[in-house]
Amino acid sequence: MRETHEIIASKVGFRLKQLRALRTQAQFAAELGLSQAQYNRYETGKRLAPDRVLEKAAHLCGITAEQIVWENGPPGTDDLGAQVTTLVDMLTGQDVEDLYFFLKNKVEQAAKRQRNQASLALEALRARVG
Repeated sequence: MRETHEIIASKVGFRLKQLRALRTQAQFAAELGLSQAQYNRYETGKRLAPDRVLEKAAHLCGITAEQIVWENGPPGTDDLGAQVTTLVDMLTGQDVEDLYFFLKNKVEQAAKRQRNQASLALEALRARVG
């Protein structure tokens, strides 16, 4: 679970850096009511920015907080996303929680497989070079 959180924090941090544009971290942090050091932790992905910070950054940049997280908007902006959103809306509390943990587990398994494949590819390259 920690790894998933770090991936999300990194992605959100990258988006904050894009949105900051030509402003310095200190300037953008001041606009957000944060210290430069705290903002730096969000932008570098060391910490996930809380909702209030994302909402303020979104307001400053003329977008929604969802667009910071999802770039082009939340899921549901395409046909498959709309279908998934409709399905989730039909579920009840425990079903939504079960679906969340099921999908989280699948994403973590897929990430592990990709890391393993990358390691195997790297080993193969090392064998050819060495």
